[in-house]
Amino acid sequence: MVLGTKLLCLVVAGVVGRTPPAAGSPLVSDVALQQAGFIKFWEAQVPLAAGDSIRDAYLVDEALYITSELGSIFSLQADVGLVRWGTKLTEADYRIYPPGHIQRSGGAGPVVIPTTTAIIILDRFLGDLKYRFHPGMAIGSPAAGVDNTLFMGGADGNFYALSFSPLLPNQLMKRWEVYAGGPVTAAPLIYAGDALVFASLSGKVFSCRASDKSFRWSFRTQGAINGDPAVDDSGVYVASADRSLYKMDREDGRLHWRARFPRPLTEGPFVTAQMVYQFCQGHGLTALDAVTGQEKWRVEDGRMLAAHTSGGDIVMTTTNLLRVVHHEHGEILATVEAPSVFKAVSNTRDGSVYLLGRDGRVLCVRLDDVPYLRQQQVMAARQQLNRPPVDESKSADRLPKPFVSTPDPTEEDPLRSKKDITP
Repeated sequence: MVLGTKLLCLVVAGVVGRTPPAAGSPLVSDVALQQAGFIKFWEAQVPLAAGDSIRDAYLVDEALYITSELGSIFSLQADVGLVRWGTKLTEADYRIYPPGHIQRSGGAGPVVIPTTTAIIILDRFLGDLKYRFHPGMAIGSPAAGVDNTLFMGGADGNFYALSFSPLLPNQLMKRWEVYAGGPVTAAPLIYAGDALVFASLSGKVFSCRASDKSFRWSFRTQGAINGDPAVDDSGVYVASADRSLYKMDREDGRLHWRARFPRPLTEGPFVTAQMVYQFCQGHGLTALDAVTGQEKWRVEDGRMLAAHTSGGDIVMTTTNLLRVVHHEHGEILATVEAPSVFKAVSNTRDGSVYLLGRDGRVLCVRLDDVPYLRQQQVMAARQQLNRPPVDESKSADRLPKPFVSTPDPTEEDPLRSKKDITP
């Protein structure tokens, strides 16, 4: 296996981008989509190797990342369905954690993907290998990154900040670590520049400064936290195995509200448009008001929020149905059967619904309130496919400040915070 080498099938003419879907029955009937008010926005075929199949998919900013059972990963440009690149990442049956984009003060950063045995950083637009690290600790969670520092949890109960440098391309340097009270499996959050939030299986939530781990606040639930926290402008949302969803103030950690469920919550919430969506096994998908925590509606067979649109929330059910649900009172406006769909991708960014088949087919549908995707748009996107976007509206003086720690020079250890987080 040569990591960073793009799969050969990607360079064959006609394979990259809007390739014809696989033969056979469609993932979703065109007639059923039209009757429910959907349009087929685009359809693509991920070029899987023989005998391979899709394992999982994640929407991160503008990219749709798809992992396979045999250890490959693919990147699609989510708005037009073009395949950017694909690469063999790890061995079959090894875990591939959800990818994350490293924040860069000067523009779009690379993608970081932890696996069972390594932390891999790839060029976000080309898929070329930039770094591969063996961190010397048991990887427990996805990673978040700012400039040349990664933040991630360990299965050993610690949370780590790890720095890397082009001068030492195969070595990670431990910037700081802190005991989290138990293994960390949930993805960390970075918001407001330097605010870091992470949670552990001990039921504890911590917030500190990302640059030097200076303590900000902590909160304790009564059960393990497995699912990823979420954040919006008003708070941090955490689902716990104590059967509760919590909203905490993102600045000081005080409790805003607590919503109780009949069973333990093992997945994190999704937040969009002042609404919070929480799945509970055997109870379905519940929509809550983000301000008050009051239940607005519940879909009993709901599995996940597939998209939030002006025409209604799109809910994927446990029985492979797409339901269009009225945003405010939960009325079922339309239903589409999708028996061949293996997975939907939760999207809180726009109205696109991403549906996947095991055989590598990816279908994007939208409610019929948007213009169709034009060939000119696809051609323009193809020309820019492997290059970072250019935002000419941003001048140099408006770019975010670089991520730089501010250590106290009087301290013996310049990376030591003034107050460590304690369990």
